[in-house]
Amino acid sequence: MTEYVEARVRYLAPVWRDTDEIPTIADWSTMAANTVEHTVRVHDAWDADCDVETTGFQRVSHTTLADFTDPRSVEHVYLPEVASLVQKLTSADHVVATHHYIRWGNPGDFEAGYAGFLHGDKPLADPMAYSLARARHLQLGPGRSHDFAWYNTWQPIDHPATRNPLALIDARTVSPGDLHPYRYDGAGEQNLETVPLHSSAHRFHYFPSLPPEDLILFKQLDTRPDHTPTCLHSAFETPAPPATPLRRSIETRWLCAFTS
Repeated sequence: MTEYVEARVRYLAPVWRDTDEIPTIADWSTMAANTVEHTVRVHDAWDADCDVETTGFQRVSHTTLADFTDPRSVEHVYLPEVASLVQKLTSADHVVATHHYIRWGNPGDFEAGYAGFLHGDKPLADPMAYSLARARHLQLGPGRSHDFAWYNTWQPIDHPATRNPLALIDARTVSPGDLHPYRYDGAGEQNLETVPLHSSAHRFHYFPSLPPEDLILFKQLDTRPDHTPTCLHSAFETPAPPATPLRRSIETRWLCAFTS
């Protein structure tokens, strides 16, 4: 098996490196204006030593009983399945899904297609305030203090994710100075998120042809000290026969609380 593939990924443009201004990346034109393309090596992660609390991501076996064409099945079968899995893997005291999205394969749609640039889906500035503002999802009782972390799960649907897989940067190779906030104005809501500047130190991984019986658990935001803060990621194009179907996948964001 090939140890790596060469891929084109988009980083934040270097003009933003030494400024406190915040760019907006919300459609194809603002992405093109504020990011630049780099060719990188994306290493095969199947035999790599990957863990969500060190590299920022890991592969987990999970065969679901859900029917992804039925929203009720997703809500009442898939989400409870994966909530139990996330709680086991993270040892969180409370776990709740705050968002999920199914991508059926439409690369031409900026919102519904595949991520076109490297990013993390949460802001790293003042993470405790960000998480506390959303702790209402967990309905935590008074009198206990908590730390918070956000994770993503990402799972192929119907067939292996051969085309447009996820490239993930090993979190150990990312420095705080590589990170910059950006505004994402999607689905009618503006959010602060994180985008990296290029560094030759970044090491990329992916799981070639990840099957529907596996998922990737990766970090989005962590308020706990000495924990991996985020895992930067992007879809990328890989060589594949013309008949290879577009990637279908479900991604879910998990808010986890840990009793301090």
